[in-house]
Amino acid sequence: MLKAIVIVVVLSFLLVGSAYGVLAIGRFHGPLILAMALLPLAGGKCAGLALKRLLPDIIFGAVDTGLLTFAALAGAAGFGVAGAIVGAVVGDAITDAVAGFFEGGIAEWLRKHGIEESRTAVGSACGKMAGCLLGSGLALTLCALAGVSTSVITRVA
Repeated sequence: MLKAIVIVVVLSFLLVGSAYGVLAIGRFHGPLILAMALLPLAGGKCAGLALKRLLPDIIFGAVDTGLLTFAALAGAAGFGVAGAIVGAVVGDAITDAVAGFFEGGIAEWLRKHGIEESRTAVGSACGKMAGCLLGSGLALTLCALAGVSTSVITRVA
């Protein structure tokens, strides 16, 4: 368990530092956050986990935080920082439920096909971290490609 705690704590510090770097750059938020997903995937590999075992947690995180990103952006566009917070909170409640359906369905499918997906502390942590970054990075990238301004999330000088 100590190894799992160390991996999650180290990943958390690396992600906070990376997030600061993404915001300091001030653009390319989506692709950079997508790239950050490699950190928790590497953490899962360091823990000796097969990445396919992390799939239910990755799917949960991607659906949950990908949809949450849209809710936070919508709230921010309409009501600033308070709107982003309320959008994120309400969006999180809804997207946790939606993502739970996907996570459970993937887990059932994997078991049905003989793929072991039993959860471990470090596996769930790394899978959900990676999924959250993948989902949000994809959402932000899609917004940028569609010409939707994400300037509400950039640093104010």
